[in-house]
Formats: sequence, C-alpha cells, structure tokens
Amino acid sequence: MARAASKTPPQSTVRTNAKSFLRHLRAENLSPNTIASYQASVEQFCSFIEANGMPARMPDVKREHVEMWIEDLLASRSAATANNRYRGLHQFWKWAEEEGEVTESPMRRMSPPKVPESLVPVLSEVELARLIKACSGTGFYERRDTALLMCFMSSGARKSEIGNLRWSDGDATQCDLDLDTARALIKGKGGRDRIVDLTPKTVKALDRYIRIRSGHRDAEFPWLWLGKRGRLTPTGCARALEQRAEQAGIGKIHVHQLRHSFAHYWLLDGGAEESLMRNMGWKSREMLSRYAASSGQERALLANRRVGLGSRF
Repeated sequence: MARAASKTPPQSTVRTNAKSFLRHLRAENLSPNTIASYQASVEQFCSFIEANGMPARMPDVKREHVEMWIEDLLASRSAATANNRYRGLHQFWKWAEEEGEVTESPMRRMSPPKVPESLVPVLSEVELARLIKACSGTGFYERRDTALLMCFMSSGARKSEIGNLRWSDGDATQCDLDLDTARALIKGKGGRDRIVDLTPKTVKALDRYIRIRSGHRDAEFPWLWLGKRGRLTPTGCARALEQRAEQAGIGKIHVHQLRHSFAHYWLLDGGAEESLMRNMGWKSREMLSRYAASSGQERALLANRRVGLGSRF
C-alpha cells in the first residue's frame, strides 16, 4: 500500500521535483546513459504539460495527462522512442510515490506503448570475413581496428563496454585486460561487472595493437583505444568500424549488429542460453528472446536440414 502523502507545498511541481529525481538517480549509481534517458523523459513531459496548460503540481497530474503526452509522442516519434520515454517517466512517478510526493503514481495502472518487433540483421560469415580483411595491415590504425573488431566479435559486448576498456602495463588494478589468461573485465550497465573470455586470435590482435600503441604519443593514457586526438571514445570506436565496413563494400552497418551477430552464432553453434545471458550481461530472458528473434528463422531453417522427420529419408 502506498504511503499517504503529506500536504504538498504549492511549489512542488513536476519540474522542481525533477532535480531531486536526478540526484536520486546519481545516488543509485546508474549508468550515465540511463540517467540521461530518464532525465530527458521527465524534461520532455514537463515541457509538454507546460505548453498545453496542464497541471504542473505533483498531485494534480493525472493519468489522462500522461496518456495525452504518450499519444503526442506516438504521433511524432517512433514507437520505440515513446516506449523509452514512458519507462523513464514511470521511474520518476515511482520515485515520487516512494518519497511521499504523491499518494499514488498516475502511471500505476498504465502499460507501456507496444513496440513492433523489428529484426536487427546479423552479419554473415562472408561479410565478417570481408570486414576483418578491410582492417588488415601493419600500421597503427589497421592493428587498432583489427583488435577492436575482434574484441566485439569475441565478447558480444556493448559499444560503451568495449570503448571504455582500460589498459595499463604496470598496474593490474587499472587494467581490464589479461592477455595471459585471455580474459577481459567488462564494466556493464548498472555497475554490473562481468568477465568474458577472449579467443586466441583476439589475444593475438590485441597483443599486436598494444605493442604498436606503446609508441603512440598518448600511450600513457589509461584508455585502451587511441586515435589521432588522444582517446578514441566509444562513439569513435563505432565510427571506425562503420568506416571499415564501407571500405569493405558491406555498406552501412551499425556496430550493435556485431552484438546481435555474436548472439546468433552462439545459439547457432548450440551454445547454452544461460551462458549467453551471462556473457551478454542480461538479467532477464526478455533480452534473450529479443536477440534470438533477429535470426531465429535462419536457425530454424538450418536445424530443419539436420533434424526432424524430413532428414530421416
């Protein structure tokens, strides 16, 4: 049962409480991306109710006001964006209820807008081979991009997780790679760290890159990936591989396709679903189902050739 709210001060509006909500998110040690997403949701809702003359005081906001906002989002944005904004605002009202700012969240009995299932295409083995070839060479950027690509292919990690890897040759506490044990420490969402194995070819590519990295003018930087202007950010890492894909004649790709491809080939080779969830840093099977759907039809067709009634004759 929700706690009864104390008498709400006239100045207790959605916008003023948004500041306290932001402090709460920081105290929860959520990822910067999650905080930014939740913050954007609340700020956009504030702008909407203010622009449309709707109540701004916390107890005066009703379900109908939220529904009008979601309807407006669906008319101007994608369903995925509306779903994301819904979830951010839902967290705000959940916090407000727990803090006693409202007796009951206006979103308590609401459901998020449905998002049509969109399948993310995985990269074929031919495309992956061409991408690897496009990175080949002995120069700094060739070795860097080969190691970068192999890290994505070997771990299935997110762009931010690979892009934020640290390297130190003398301080193990400041280094996320152990090439001797072929493992990497991945700092995942919500402070959930995990260890992933690296394939022998990935270790070889990293070793080659680290050797040539030692001659870079910014070699003392704590970040593994370096570029022309110092650190190569996660966005820079993604852009480097996207440019290699163009060079390879594959066309435009999104680096997240490598994560989907990792999941696809893992399941295709008979890898356990529970192990895949641990490798990918997922807490629920919902994400497993979403990723598996991207290439489920192809796996079904391949399985049909190996097993089943038709394969017996």
